[in-house]
Amino acid sequence: MKKLLFPLCMLLLLFFCILQPAKAISGAAAGLSLWYCTILPTLLPCMVLSGYLISSELILRLPPAPFAFLTGWFCGYPMGAKTIADLWKHGRLSEASAKRLLVLCCVPSPMFLTGFLCTGMLRLSLSEAVPCLAALYLPPVLCWLITGFWNRGSLSGTGPMSEEKPPGSLSAFLLFEKAMMNGFLIIAKVGGYLMFFTMLSYFFRGQVKNPFFASLIPGIFEMTSGIAFTVQSGLSRTLTVALCFSFAAFGGLSGAAQTISVLEGTPFSGRRYLLWKLLQASVTFFLIWIIL
Repeated sequence: MKKLLFPLCMLLLLFFCILQPAKAISGAAAGLSLWYCTILPTLLPCMVLSGYLISSELILRLPPAPFAFLTGWFCGYPMGAKTIADLWKHGRLSEASAKRLLVLCCVPSPMFLTGFLCTGMLRLSLSEAVPCLAALYLPPVLCWLITGFWNRGSLSGTGPMSEEKPPGSLSAFLLFEKAMMNGFLIIAKVGGYLMFFTMLSYFFRGQVKNPFFASLIPGIFEMTSGIAFTVQSGLSRTLTVALCFSFAAFGGLSGAAQTISVLEGTPFSGRRYLLWKLLQASVTFFLIWIIL
């Protein structure tokens, strides 16, 4: 049954395109607009530069875990996972260390939270925004600490060694070109996932009349659409804020698909990632519910 879930969603999406083409086009346009105007100029340079630095000898002078942490927390989904996967593939991180960092480093960026969510959508005051941000960023830290107790003593060793660099004076340029092409491929996948999951969120929103579920279901598929729909839903202020921050903490199935995509070729489990993100989103929801 689990193997049929994604094909069934795609089948529903096909029927949506056939039966309600106007809404399907609106959903696709919204997803692609978000990708082109926001994700592409924000993430692509970070993907290319971080990929190049990890391939270069400069990264040997930098501690890998803080590098992954800073990249994940300041660039947002799916940069943390991509950096961790690249570091593991180049032998800079052990498998156990990488698994722990995945729990910590896969979060939305502060720019998205403060600019889009707190200011643009929810219009929170500073006294409201600070505890809400703390409620989102605290659960990943707690989960990271918990995994530290589980994996105590298992952080030795490294990932597979990196491939040999091409000889000659063009070595650095060729490494940069490879990182750039890899960045283009990943950002194209991100755009595709954004488009299709935004279309799914538009489809389910049109089928559900209850305002809570009409906000919840799109937010599970794609966080940005879910946040916009929730703000327009007429739900109570507390419930609206709690749901929006929970969507951001979870990242949506679109964010999960992007993360799993950049983890290709690694031993890291997409199911484990989803379970940790669901736990973090649940803790964020209840913390904000209590705070507000």
